[in-house]
Amino acid sequence: MTYTPPWRRVCDCRCIIHHRLPRTTYNEPGCACTITCATQPLTLLAHQRGRALFLDQGGDLWHVPAIANGTWDWDNATKIDTRADVHDASLVIEHLLRQAATVLDTPID
Repeated sequence: MTYTPPWRRVCDCRCIIHHRLPRTTYNEPGCACTITCATQPLTLLAHQRGRALFLDQGGDLWHVPAIANGTWDWDNATKIDTRADVHDASLVIEHLLRQAATVLDTPID
């Protein structure tokens, strides 16, 4: 089976904006994609911070706030920058997620 990157997959979670379409913008207004949507990149659920952290197609770290009933506030998803309260921790997390992505992309012999 060939690996397809998330940004080339089509939405399979019945989001009213993206259903059966590719999703390359994570903070599109009205998006209701789930964290388990086929378009969602490698994701770390950070319950302690009330958000999920993920790498976008360029390998930059983003966060999306959690809201009620297991849904996500995609309108407020954004890249983590130097002003973020989690910036120092995000550097470590970004590195670890990139390492995990590399390991997952490596074929198993």
